Amino acid sequence: MVDTLALILELRPDLCRRFGFDRPERREAFLAWLVTTGAREYLVLAQDEVLRQTLTEPSEIAGLTRMQSLVLQARPDVQAAFPLPEQLAGFLQWFFSYGVTEHILWPWLLPPEPLPTVHRPFGVNLVGYAYGQLGIGEDARMAAHALVAAGVPMTMLNFEPGTGIGQNDRSMAQHVSPDGPYGINLFCLTALETGRYYAERGRAQFEGRYNIGYWPWELSRWPAQWQDLTNLVDEVWVSTQHTHDALAPVIASMARPVPLLVMPMAVELGPVAHTGSSKQRLRKHFDLPARACLFCFSFDLNSSVHRKNPQAVVDAFLQAFPVADWGPDRVGLVVKVHPPKRHHAAWERLKALAESDPRIHIVESTLQRPELLALYRTCDCFVSLHRAEGFGRGIAEALQLGMHVITTGYSGNVDFCQQPGFAPQVDLVRYRLVKVRKGQYPYAADQVWANADVQHAASRMRAFADRFATKQGASTVHPVPEGGWPVFSAATVGQRYHKRLKGA
Repeated sequence: MVDTLALILELRPDLCRRFGFDRPERREAFLAWLVTTGAREYLVLAQDEVLRQTLTEPSEIAGLTRMQSLVLQARPDVQAAFPLPEQLAGFLQWFFSYGVTEHILWPWLLPPEPLPTVHRPFGVNLVGYAYGQLGIGEDARMAAHALVAAGVPMTMLNFEPGTGIGQNDRSMAQHVSPDGPYGINLFCLTALETGRYYAERGRAQFEGRYNIGYWPWELSRWPAQWQDLTNLVDEVWVSTQHTHDALAPVIASMARPVPLLVMPMAVELGPVAHTGSSKQRLRKHFDLPARACLFCFSFDLNSSVHRKNPQAVVDAFLQAFPVADWGPDRVGLVVKVHPPKRHHAAWERLKALAESDPRIHIVESTLQRPELLALYRTCDCFVSLHRAEGFGRGIAEALQLGMHVITTGYSGNVDFCQQPGFAPQVDLVRYRLVKVRKGQYPYAADQVWANADVQHAASRMRAFADRFATKQGASTVHPVPEGGWPVFSAATVGQRYHKRLKGA
């Protein structure tokens, strides 16, 4: 079982700060918040049998249960109206007449109703950010495409991400429904967000189904704080060997080990805007130089500027192309970002550098996916000097577009970048492992990631630009099989899903 109270504290750093637990009375204050406020936000609280039993025990106040004393603690106005012990009867009358309704306490006071036994048909309830304009939202939509391609009955259950995330990708809207009737749940969320789904929605969607966590993670060790979340699922899928190796020790230590499988994801481009336009016309559309050799990097500032490491890309570009020898008509760097929700000092420094160098082009906007792919298509080489990737969808999309790729030879992207078919298309950059510093990434303690060798990256960029100049770009476009690379196709991935799900 999952420790519900620990999960809520993991989800809510604000509650950790607010209550703390250095004094026993602070735990009581936290429990009072759970009873009077938290239960409105987290349906699973009323289904927690340990908490239910705790709340029905006698409290230190004679004549009151623990629940009643916690409500009284949270309500100074009620304390003033019914001073104890003189007004005990009056408080109890208020509690059952008004307090229970105000704080929605009936689920705790009534015996839990067992869920009816229902035969559920074969198929998948895919839980994720169905409309979210972020990488893990695209993961969910690609998983849906793969299931549809393989003929697996499926529906999508939309789960809202945090505030400030665009919700305008409606490409799979026809598959979204309010209910998940099938016998298998596939949680295409982080492990912690799967926990949030469980806490907010309760157990109903989990019980009586086979639950699979399709969980991403970028660093080399699974967070210790997430270990308990493996108890929510019957099986875990990961998209790369890198994530598998991070999670495997946790799975092996479980009292009830669950299957852990590497299940690579689909990467299909779908519609690309302006497909009839020439590269020169596209560049005019995006206000980019017509004939320069363009390198491209794309990332989300609301993710992690430290993990994505855009400064390394800029440093490698500047090292490869001294401004005295390589003008804006010969070479350029396009940096595409989602606008940040808050101030980023490192990003502001990079923008200031771009203002002083006309070869660096900043695209700071949220583009619809077809428009983003069109932006990629205007460029010649995709560069990612990330410190860690769980999968590397942007890299895989660049490969699908026939772009050359220069990328760190570490973490999830290595699974497909090292495949023989991509050898002419990919330059893997050397790196060294370094400690993740405090504040650079969640759960950074005792973690390592890769620092790409900027000098090596610069040499690869310079070699690519030299080939581009010699052949006027013709030799830098890599042929892509009709329908895309099979390793990324929804049909191939879907058949792998189908085979495994039939055995679940």
